Amino acid sequence: MPEEQRGNNSSGRYAWARGLLWLSGAWVLPLCWFLRWLLPPSALTASLVLLIAGLLAPLPALLISSRRHHHTLSLAKNAREEAEQVKLQLETVRYRTARLREELSAADRQARLSHQLTLLGQFTAGFMHEFNNPLAIVTGRIEVLLDERKEDATLCTDLQQMLKEMRYMGNIARTLLQALRRERGSEIFSPPAPSEALEEALAAQQPSANDHGVRLMREFAEVPRVNLPGHVVSEVVRGLLSNAIDALQGREDATIWVRLEPYRTAGAKVVLRVEDNGPGVPESIREHLFEPFVSQGPGRERLGLGLFLGASLLDMYDGRLWYEERSGGGASFVVEIPPARFTRGQPYHWFVGGNPS
Repeated sequence: MPEEQRGNNSSGRYAWARGLLWLSGAWVLPLCWFLRWLLPPSALTASLVLLIAGLLAPLPALLISSRRHHHTLSLAKNAREEAEQVKLQLETVRYRTARLREELSAADRQARLSHQLTLLGQFTAGFMHEFNNPLAIVTGRIEVLLDERKEDATLCTDLQQMLKEMRYMGNIARTLLQALRRERGSEIFSPPAPSEALEEALAAQQPSANDHGVRLMREFAEVPRVNLPGHVVSEVVRGLLSNAIDALQGREDATIWVRLEPYRTAGAKVVLRVEDNGPGVPESIREHLFEPFVSQGPGRERLGLGLFLGASLLDMYDGRLWYEERSGGGASFVVEIPPARFTRGQPYHWFVGGNPS
């Protein structure tokens, strides 16, 4: 009802304005009369008065039309500005809606991941409890055999290797639980030399590399000892080597480079790289590379727990693991490890630069 009344008022106002516009030309009549009275009567005078009247009569209408034109332009400009503001507000609403949708999706993924990790942690805890008992029995039996058969040098060599691997399995079983729980281990360890841990990992993966025709290349620079257990370095590198060997199956001139970068800055982290000339990691899973249970196809598109556990283990000891695309093709995984400080084999000069003379 108010809209109809407002429309009727507008129509009446416009009709009144049109009538007034038609009458606006009558203002020249007094002028014409004054000119006729002022000028001598003649045909020329009458023509001149009519010409002046014809030229001046539409002046009010022109002024009113010009004013309305400017008013209309102002209204159109305001309308465009309001439309732009509404459009901007709409874009803001769309952006916020998209952000909220992404945040909800990320929260849902995180909730599902947390649930998976909870179940995995419960399963692993039970499994490790059952696993550690026979592992301890086998380890103890090997130690007894070493003492009983110490005259047999060949057998002792094999038993020593078996005992080393069994102890390694025990260490990994312990740190595996710590990684899944995101808890730093409370074990006391001597800072290891990274090159020794890398040699252990390379020796463990060498048979698999030989079976698949993959060359393992070593490039070790001198670096300080590091502030995490040696078996953690070995486990992380073993996982990276295993993934690289799988990705290089069937490729000619398949090569993996394990590099320890030169240590140039005092107190900086030790950097090692595991690179290969394989197909690299697909872009579709790079953002989720260090999440558990990513599986989208064969080769490097199938990811289980290896990278997740490796990154988790390093994170426990203030280290980092990330992926880079290798120059010339292939994959490059970079590991940063904090250096140990002030050990007997690594004195103060490592951290202030230079070696003692």
